[in-house]
Amino acid sequence: MELHDTENAAQFDTKVECQAWIDSRVVRFKLRMVNVTRPGAATTYDAQKFDGKIHNTRAEDFKESGTDEPLKLYAAPTKQGEVWMAAMVVQES
Repeated sequence: MELHDTENAAQFDTKVECQAWIDSRVVRFKLRMVNVTRPGAATTYDAQKFDGKIHNTRAEDFKESGTDEPLKLYAAPTKQGEVWMAAMVVQES
């Protein structure tokens, strides 16, 4: 797996520290409506997630949003050399 933007990633000494960082964050997505044609049905609109931003749930100014999802759904601790980082799998269009 190729990791991108490792020079700007938060780095940790242990897997436990990295997992704690992941557990304290959510991804807040914007939603857009897209046309979807289903077999045997008319064209409809579905909400599609895009432009996700990571938020710290422990920050003083954090306010929960309806589009927040736990970061742990998208990221896992990954060791690169001697450090741990949260690696996200990104689907590119």
